Amino acid sequence: MGVLIVHPRSGGRRRQQGMALIIVLMLFAILAAVTTEVMFRQDRFRVRTENLLEWDKRYQYAMAAEVVAVQGLIDDLDEDRRTSQQLDECIEEQWAVQLTPTPYEDAILSASVQDLQGRFNLNWLVEANGAGFTRDDQARDMLQRLLQQTLPDPAKASILANEMTDWIDSNNIVDAVEGAEDAEYRLSRTPNMPVAHETELRALRSFTVQDLFPDPAVWGLFTALPTDTALNVNTAPLPVLDAVLGPLAGSGAAEAVVSLRQEEPIEDIGTLMQQEPFSSLEADGKQALSDRLGVASEYFQVMVDVEVAGNLSRLVSRVRRSAGGGADGTRVYSRQVKPLLSPLEPACNPFYNAGDDNNNVIDSIPGT
Repeated sequence: MGVLIVHPRSGGRRRQQGMALIIVLMLFAILAAVTTEVMFRQDRFRVRTENLLEWDKRYQYAMAAEVVAVQGLIDDLDEDRRTSQQLDECIEEQWAVQLTPTPYEDAILSASVQDLQGRFNLNWLVEANGAGFTRDDQARDMLQRLLQQTLPDPAKASILANEMTDWIDSNNIVDAVEGAEDAEYRLSRTPNMPVAHETELRALRSFTVQDLFPDPAVWGLFTALPTDTALNVNTAPLPVLDAVLGPLAGSGAAEAVVSLRQEEPIEDIGTLMQQEPFSSLEADGKQALSDRLGVASEYFQVMVDVEVAGNLSRLVSRVRRSAGGGADGTRVYSRQVKPLLSPLEPACNPFYNAGDDNNNVIDSIPGT
């Protein structure tokens, strides 16, 4: 019988060869993982770059439409000066034309312009007094009247109106039982100055998700402008007119204004004050209303929707067109890129005239 002799080093060589094979396989696995990760990141970077370039394209299209809208505002003011008729209404003015969805190269553009001075200015709640701002209780009552028409729970109107006034006025004193100042807020402080945007209503202590207006169009009843900005009676919707005129001239005053402007735009506040029910007011009441009202506007909003390859963007720009006119006197002071949560706002607010069946807000106004 023969004897098999195994060299003592042959087993070690096979083990070394096995380890080498394992190392090679591990290297291949690592290289495959690294390659996959590199390709994934490159693809993600490519997609992100494409999205940014497409977003920038939509933004540039929107900016171009904004320029056209601003030029329309300038041309409209030049025309008003040429005809010596300084007024703005939302039906036949050059700026009031709404651009329906229109193809342009590889995009679809829609645009509209709104008069911000046809809305309730939250900054009316205070008056500039030196370096500070003092509350205006008459304007607070007007806001309460408007909130009663718009909130799902009208009982909260007084609370929110008082909290909004405390939010803006300069002192840190709760001036009414239903107000709120710094001590009542845990995670924020009251700015003690005019608000920059109407959505600051949502920052109030008592404002909850349940208080959000069920119809997004209701936000178009509010704005945030300088404290001394007048309300344009030619573009103000019925609920805003009722809120401003009702406390002094009664519930029929808003319908009287709507009836007058349906025939032709109101050209002069003095002439309006000679009509009923305003002519029956005391001199102080007439003056108080005259100081809040106007027939022309400086502040406007431009909304532009852009669709490219099925993706949508909305640019909302706010423009001041000063009485001086021209490009130097007209500037964009605010821009926002917003999600499309509602249709474009028309030039005339959905609640512009009595009898518009757009929302139950109209039906809730006293006397309608």
